[in-house]
Amino acid sequence: MSPTRFKIGFGLATLLAATSVAHAIPLTLELEQAEPGTLGPQSESAPCIIAGTQCQNPDGFDFTNFVQGGQPPSNFDENSPEYLISDFPFLSFDIAIDVNTNAAASESLDSFSVLVNGVEEYSFTGPAAIGDASNAGNGFGDWLLTSIDLSSFASDAVVVFNAVWSGDVAGAESFFLVERDGTVTEPGTLVLMGLGLLGLGLLQRRRNSRS
Repeated sequence: MSPTRFKIGFGLATLLAATSVAHAIPLTLELEQAEPGTLGPQSESAPCIIAGTQCQNPDGFDFTNFVQGGQPPSNFDENSPEYLISDFPFLSFDIAIDVNTNAAASESLDSFSVLVNGVEEYSFTGPAAIGDASNAGNGFGDWLLTSIDLSSFASDAVVVFNAVWSGDVAGAESFFLVERDGTVTEPGTLVLMGLGLLGLGLLQRRRNSRS
């Protein structure tokens, strides 16, 4: 390969890699402290994707159970099973994190990713301390990662979640889905709706002037 072709190929590869990284929509980590014990609990209507305990998932919606017996390792890098978009009970949701630790601020969430067909579509990058939880290990979410919307993807698209956390002293953390109550209209959608209404108004005005 000539030096020129190599430079062009390397440049394209770098551009594609940068585009892929920049494409991921950032997730926001929120502490559920205003009303403890109200986020969840984990159940068939709020299925687990990664957990160290037995979850009450709906039939056919599996989760990764990382319990290995005895004292678990303190650092985790866990993937969920592979899901199809058609497997999800709802497509607009947040990720609740039920922390199971008794040492304040000893644990951190290092990253969380949502991959669709192998492309990182949503991501959280830490580390962020999550050990100071008021409802440790009781089935309710202590933290919330917001927000995810998979409605734009084809029904056969493959989804995988990845969670990385460290400083775990008790294990059995649970990551489960919480359906969002409502949808937020994107600014671009509002602009298009406004232009559409303006166009209809102008068309009606023209018809009235002709008549």
